[in-house]
Amino acid sequence: MKKSASFLFLFVFFNLAFSEEDISALYQEAIKYYNESKYTTAIQYWKRILEIDPHQIPPKKLIEIARQKMQKELKPLLHSFTGFYQKGRYKTAVQVAVKILDMDPANEEIKKKKEKLEKVIPFFEEATGKGKFWKVIRIGINAYLNDQPDVVLDAVIYASQINTEPKNTEKIQKLVSFFEKLYPEERAKIKLIAGMNLITQRLQSALDSIYKADYTGAIMECDRVLKIDPNNTLALMRKGSAYYALKKYSQAEKNWEKVLKIDPNNREVKKFLKALRRARRKK
Repeated sequence: MKKSASFLFLFVFFNLAFSEEDISALYQEAIKYYNESKYTTAIQYWKRILEIDPHQIPPKKLIEIARQKMQKELKPLLHSFTGFYQKGRYKTAVQVAVKILDMDPANEEIKKKKEKLEKVIPFFEEATGKGKFWKVIRIGINAYLNDQPDVVLDAVIYASQINTEPKNTEKIQKLVSFFEKLYPEERAKIKLIAGMNLITQRLQSALDSIYKADYTGAIMECDRVLKIDPNNTLALMRKGSAYYALKKYSQAEKNWEKVLKIDPNNREVKKFLKALRRARRKK
């Protein structure tokens, strides 16, 4: 009973300590931040008013209005942010992230991606170029933003191997070194073979696995290739062959049909599909 009475006394004292002028000042601060599109901060002020005086009606309505306004204004910014970093415009993406966090400081996902992009920018402010090198760089950095270390390392190592522009050599080497230090365990799993780029190496490993009847291992190697080079017909062919050997005919057919979309005149795959259909008829 003594504890309850003491708590009640403190509660009443705490609330009496705030005058109407104090609440008015909180309203003014909230409106100021609302007008600056800093909706999360404005909401915090209105919540503070409700803590002082739960009977206040305007803050409840204003909080809902601010949340709706924030979502409406954030949607195109979030779309722009994703579009910019996916296209390799990292510096611009960071600028958009700053605007988002001004409005919504509690957005942990954007905060995390912004911090990651800021670590990448010293190496590449942009990766908007055409050609395989730039495409692979974008895949690697996108994977970094989405916490896929295996794809990150495969991509940047492969990019360093296929780079033909001397001006990019130092940048890509530094980027590879940055990610190798960031993901030491993943890097330790990658054993590079001299005179062979990583994609060719994984394709050979997939073929070796098929010969050894390690079809699951072959599929895994092909998937690593396809994350970096989604239209790699050899990876799709070998993945299809591994599924075929496992008698998973639907998956085999799906991969081989992808090959024909990329290379409609691929005679080998046409033969594979005929064999597959014969196998199905025998079932």
